[in-house]
Amino acid sequence: MTTRRTGPGPPIAGAGGALLIVSLFLPWADAGGTEVSGWEMLAVGDVFFLLAGLIAIAAAVTGGRVGLFRPDVSFIGATDMLGVAASVMLGWLVFFDFPEGAGRELGVWLGLAGAVVQMMAAGDYSVLRGAPAFPPAAGRDDTASARRSQPGPA
Repeated sequence: MTTRRTGPGPPIAGAGGALLIVSLFLPWADAGGTEVSGWEMLAVGDVFFLLAGLIAIAAAVTGGRVGLFRPDVSFIGATDMLGVAASVMLGWLVFFDFPEGAGRELGVWLGLAGAVVQMMAAGDYSVLRGAPAFPPAAGRDDTASARRSQPGPA
């Protein structure tokens, strides 16, 4: 994963993060005529989804180039990781762990869509096009590996 991204990925990821945040305040469940928002329904997950959305928006604003706590972890990398986690968590909630007897409302589907959009737009697919999975760090001297690949004196 690189810390520099070009193209529409970061703004699309930011839109997915914004959709995830907005969905928290929409109805997620309907139990007996009482609608419950994602913010009311979740104990800790709501804070995680809010954080994931805010990081995605920060990636959109900065273009994903700014390091996050470490120079080799960018906003776009954090957006990708948090988007994957949010997609898995929401997918599990929607399909396997939804409250018994409650109907799934529009907000939970929009939240899942926002998390998936965030994950897909922030992903680094350059490995699929032949780039190395773990490129050498900037400024690192790889002469030792180059020496090992050269044949020794005969």
